[in-house]
Amino acid sequence: MASAGHRVLEMTGTRKVFGPVVALDGVDFAVGASEVHGLIGGNGAGKTTLMNVLYGLYRPDGGTVRLRWQGDRRPQPPGAIIHGIGLVHQNFLQVDSYTVTENIVLGTTQPSFPALDLREAEVKIADLAERFGLKVEPRIPVEWLSAGIRQRVEILKALYRGARILVLDEPTTNLTPQEVDSRFGSLRARRSSRGDASSA
Repeated sequence: MASAGHRVLEMTGTRKVFGPVVALDGVDFAVGASEVHGLIGGNGAGKTTLMNVLYGLYRPDGGTVRLRWQGDRRPQPPGAIIHGIGLVHQNFLQVDSYTVTENIVLGTTQPSFPALDLREAEVKIADLAERFGLKVEPRIPVEWLSAGIRQRVEILKALYRGARILVLDEPTTNLTPQEVDSRFGSLRARRSSRGDASSA
């Protein structure tokens, strides 16, 4: 765990209860700049619950979240990316008939609005893909893509929105060994490129 002076993210005393089930009880978690963490545990251990509390999908029943650039905050889904936190779900949130680019920019404001000219977005996506080893074809519908490439799209979606902390829920599920190696290679590239934190 990162020393207090180098932490960019700190969760303290995290508690989450679902009826009679205590999913998290007094959990502490911290990430330092340029660190990559893996949370290991069996099914039901609370890994996904902790990540959902961090992102704001679940309201915690106790504890605090502190970001170095924001201070204490109350997690809430619309604000998570504003605070620099991007979450890549195990089950991808994509529109199958949309292209890679359309999925990545969905929900963002485009300079060409109300026209839908995505050329500028494609250039930005291509740059991110090159920098972080996440090769994609921007004009292909995502329904044509393998699970590994669809995950790349989700990571690019978070990076496109300016994520400074990247959370991957079950990042190796449904990936081939080669795709797993590639994915962690892209995480190392991101860590080398920026002084922010990545969490898996």
